Amino acid sequence: MSRRALVLAVLTGAALLMTAPVSGAAQAAGISSADAVAAHTAAAGLRDTLVRFFAEAPDAKGPVTVEVAPDAFPVYELSPDFVAGKPGAAPGDFAYFAIPARASDGRTATLWSVRGADGSWQIGNIASGDVEGEYARKLPAGAQLLHEPQIDAWYAVDGGRVTSLADGKPVAGYQRTVGARYADKLPGSAYDRNGEAGGYDATSQVMPRGDGGPAPAGHDTGWVPLLILVGVLAVSGAGYVFHLRRNPA
Repeated sequence: MSRRALVLAVLTGAALLMTAPVSGAAQAAGISSADAVAAHTAAAGLRDTLVRFFAEAPDAKGPVTVEVAPDAFPVYELSPDFVAGKPGAAPGDFAYFAIPARASDGRTATLWSVRGADGSWQIGNIASGDVEGEYARKLPAGAQLLHEPQIDAWYAVDGGRVTSLADGKPVAGYQRTVGARYADKLPGSAYDRNGEAGGYDATSQVMPRGDGGPAPAGHDTGWVPLLILVGVLAVSGAGYVFHLRRNPA
């Protein structure tokens, strides 16, 4: 192998670490491929926790092994600005990356990777099933996966077009619909000040679903992709040194 090829291999390996597939819609919302890599790395580091999650579930039948899928699906939650009718507001705000996992007995779960206050990606929840993945795989190219948590409805958002993923039908006047449902229940409303339940909850970025529980707090993984990159460069560099020793100038 030539020196040029070895250098190219090093650069290619580094680049691949930062190019996990993220839709153009996600990038437009400020979520990058590097974010997807870091979010997935946080999930991949929790295999032991996933094994316990499956083992402690009511339908557990025995020990399992777990595989974390390579996907990191961006999920958006209904935006309070959109509900309020703010001009130019997008229907959804980014909430989390959904990373599917599968146990050896066929059961599935989804890890929710969220950005912590310090900017690192952490696992905020583990939920049973592969709901986000099932809907994300139905999305048209470039569309966002939008969740309306109050009624547990899922949509594809492509520009100004909102389509229900339950039946594939376009939703006309979606802003008017959610405005009618939640505008009087937004943060700061009388409904909110009275502490009523069941309204629009914008106090937390991630809203629980299924029987999933929170993963261990403080699982800081923001530095892991950097360590992986260092590892790739170190291995590639060692190969280059070995090449020079075998082929002295």
